[in-house]
Amino acid sequence: MGEKILLVEDDPVLQKLYSDLLTSAALQFEAVSDGETGYQKMSQGGWKLILLDLILPKMNGFDIIKKIKENPPQDSIGKIVLLTNLEQGKEIDEIKSLGYQFLIKSDLDPNQFIEKVKLFLT
Repeated sequence: MGEKILLVEDDPVLQKLYSDLLTSAALQFEAVSDGETGYQKMSQGGWKLILLDLILPKMNGFDIIKKIKENPPQDSIGKIVLLTNLEQGKEIDEIKSLGYQFLIKSDLDPNQFIEKVKLFLT
């Protein structure tokens, strides 16, 4: 597949796990580990899917989304899927109110993660 995925995850263990899974599924991706770099990459556009952690150093996922909405990239970006360990609360309510989908990291085994990513790419 030629889809470009941007993975924005600061936890080194999770970033390696997701990177290994995406590589094993032959998916093209780039991984970054902080919100500021993630925002810079997103603002360049050209992504089919963005897997965006909510809690990040330098800029959190919600701030990234707000900045992207205020100043959309010229080259469009596809779906933004938020990665979280939260199952409920105001953050989840905010994700839903903004119209975004999310994955609860602790709920997914490796096969489910890849299945969901491939589903989001369609």
